[in-house]
Amino acid sequence: MRKSVKTFITLMLALSTALVGCSSTPEGSSSPTAEKPAESAAPSTAPDRPFVYLEQQVINSIDPAKHTDESSLHAVINTYDPLVYPKIEEGSMEPGPHIAESWQVSEDGKTYTFKLREGVKFHSGNELKAEDVVFSMQRMLSLKKGFSWLWNGILEKENVKATGDYTVEFTLDKPYAPFISTLTQLFIIDSKTVMANLAEGEFGEFKDYGQKYLETNNAGSGPYLIDKWERGSEMVLKKFPDYWKGWKEGQIEQIQYKIVLEEATLKTMIKSGEADMVNQWMSIESFEQLKKEPGIVVEEDPSVQLYHLPINTQKPPFDDINFRKAVLHAFDYKVATEQILNGAEQAAGPVPSLVPGHNPDVTVYQKDMDKAKEFLAKSKYAGQEVEIDYMYISDNATERKTGLLLQSSLKPLNIKVNLVGVPWAQITEATVQPETTPHIVAIYDTLKYPHVDSHTYGIYHPSSKGSYRSSSWYDNPQTAEVLDKARSSTDPQEQEKYYKEAQKLITDDAVSLYIANPMHYIAYRDYVQGYKFLGILGYDVGFYYFTLKK
Repeated sequence: MRKSVKTFITLMLALSTALVGCSSTPEGSSSPTAEKPAESAAPSTAPDRPFVYLEQQVINSIDPAKHTDESSLHAVINTYDPLVYPKIEEGSMEPGPHIAESWQVSEDGKTYTFKLREGVKFHSGNELKAEDVVFSMQRMLSLKKGFSWLWNGILEKENVKATGDYTVEFTLDKPYAPFISTLTQLFIIDSKTVMANLAEGEFGEFKDYGQKYLETNNAGSGPYLIDKWERGSEMVLKKFPDYWKGWKEGQIEQIQYKIVLEEATLKTMIKSGEADMVNQWMSIESFEQLKKEPGIVVEEDPSVQLYHLPINTQKPPFDDINFRKAVLHAFDYKVATEQILNGAEQAAGPVPSLVPGHNPDVTVYQKDMDKAKEFLAKSKYAGQEVEIDYMYISDNATERKTGLLLQSSLKPLNIKVNLVGVPWAQITEATVQPETTPHIVAIYDTLKYPHVDSHTYGIYHPSSKGSYRSSSWYDNPQTAEVLDKARSSTDPQEQEKYYKEAQKLITDDAVSLYIANPMHYIAYRDYVQGYKFLGILGYDVGFYYFTLKK
């Protein structure tokens, strides 16, 4: 069953307060609903074994300073605590108290003072204190990996200070609209444990900050401990008995998080009861089949996700804007949304339509072969035979079908499209440099933090380059300037004006094929209770919030 868009928009209104960077006002709650399992009068009972979750993406890192994609965030969110947490129990994305019990902001919008919760234990038994928060942020800023780009040019290491055992102060270089929202990506590390396990050569200025240790070990305070991790195949989690939020009957105590690339295997395992939950990356056809299976719930929610094909603007022939516009006008968006994506809404620019701050007046491209040929004739590649590469996840049926559609759409322009299917890990590796980034790559981009900034500055500002998100390698000084103004404004209306202006500039520059804001699907056995979809990357798979009917 599909949740009403009206209900989802109501939940998303909580984001409007995030435009000014800080709010802890409770929002109304909403109880999620889902597709009823076929032929099942009442939920079955959970089997007596560890909870089995199936994922089609490899976990690239369990280091909370390096995670960038959903599967890696699943590892982090279940073993570490962020400073603030979305109000998941209220059905809201809005960041609320967590390790930080409360916070205050100075009148100039630059100094944030956080009061920490007392008595929180790390897995080592050490108490979480202000020095750990300082260490965690300074480590992010020093390593310049993962989500460190959120604070680059905004916060200097020396301006993160412990002003007491349970008080931390961040002094920003300038006002920063989404600051509180971004702290959903600041996970707190046990500094004592890391410092006690530095590898040879890591002393002095702690230049590596325990990277070697944290690639295979955990130093968090989250609800679960890592019992086993085999990169590419499995991660086993077990309950941390001293978790500060406590435990109640029915919560999941042990998880087998398995990497299974083949979609047919996922379906077989969830149908047979060998697995309890499967990820969102299966094809729509597979989810439609699972709806008919007794004992299986298929959750279907309006998402704040963007499915698009970023274009490498630094690689010929896409270094020519007219060539890019020719491709954008040749693509058949109607077939993509109606036939491949089961009636999904066509994306209007980089910001999903349900995110406050979305600009509905951006340039939206439609199939028009006359315009496509007109722009191609204007380009410096007119009359040439052109060959481009389209990279996608090899086991993702939707992305493969999109590639076939791209092939047929561009054939009349004498543009040959090579389909390059690879594992997700290869895409993340390829897109760190413009030279290795393919001409076009298929990307599902979920909100990384609850703010319009995530899909604007987070993808298109020059400081964000170097990951799959920025694989268009877009570089327009005017857009960068507008995004800087949006971030630094303390006036919500002025912020919104700049974010919307940036969206228009981005779409006019034709840097991506914006295909759809697709529905979000996930499937689980009917004895799994408490699942809530919020839309922030990975946060819906926080196992602590699930219970099992026994």
